[in-house]
Amino acid sequence: MRRSIVVTKPSRISLDHGQLRIEQGNTISTVPIEDLDIVVLDHAWIDITSPVLGKLSSEGIVVVFSNEQHLPCGYLVPLQNHHLTAQILRGQIDSTLPAKKQIWKEIIVSKILSQLRLLREINYESSELLDLSRSVKSGDRGNNEGRAAAIYFPILFGNGFKRIQRDDPHIGMESDFLLINSMLNYGYSVLRATVARAVVASGLNPTLGIFHHHRNNALALVDDLMEPLRVLVDRRVLNIIRSSNSLTAEIGELTPQLKRERS
Repeated sequence: MRRSIVVTKPSRISLDHGQLRIEQGNTISTVPIEDLDIVVLDHAWIDITSPVLGKLSSEGIVVVFSNEQHLPCGYLVPLQNHHLTAQILRGQIDSTLPAKKQIWKEIIVSKILSQLRLLREINYESSELLDLSRSVKSGDRGNNEGRAAAIYFPILFGNGFKRIQRDDPHIGMESDFLLINSMLNYGYSVLRATVARAVVASGLNPTLGIFHHHRNNALALVDDLMEPLRVLVDRRVLNIIRSSNSLTAEIGELTPQLKRERS
């Protein structure tokens, strides 16, 4: 990846001779567009024009928009043409159910092995995760993915920790665990934008998923393919926690600084 930037203050964003120009009051910053990978717009008062967005898209840069809770709510993904787009699309449409189930099995095996490698980095060996990676069935019929998560996350972040989405109920969850979940959700959202760009650039249709298939999900294939990569966010969040003497006192909330840590 190239550079990623997070804009968290009232700003005016324009183009200046191949540079992205960011004006914040009396402060002006410039970034070469060719150095950018992702631009996160995380403030209600950001002035950016369609020519700027068009230039970012033409250069293959993903733009992420945040909502009032400062969580990503939308993406501008470049529609980069691929010379075999039609052929690839036919292949996606013609994929058989057994083939999709086998692909999903390989994705889950890769995800569990990635989790196992991260645990080994912190000197923890899990024979249970190893066994789960070796026993994944076609289509993950035994839900080894969920069983692995139930083992993996408490080891990584502490007993009692469980993953929650931002809309999930969290009654009784410790504040530290809520913060960790917020960091994970934010990191996964940025990762999703990056994978979405790669999927489109490869000529694949991001709507045609392998396992994820909800009718409202325009990025179903992205959600499939990013599963083994989630560990990149997990590692980053773990490093932030381990570098802080007190998670609550020194991190406290999902600040712009923390967002830059994962961007």
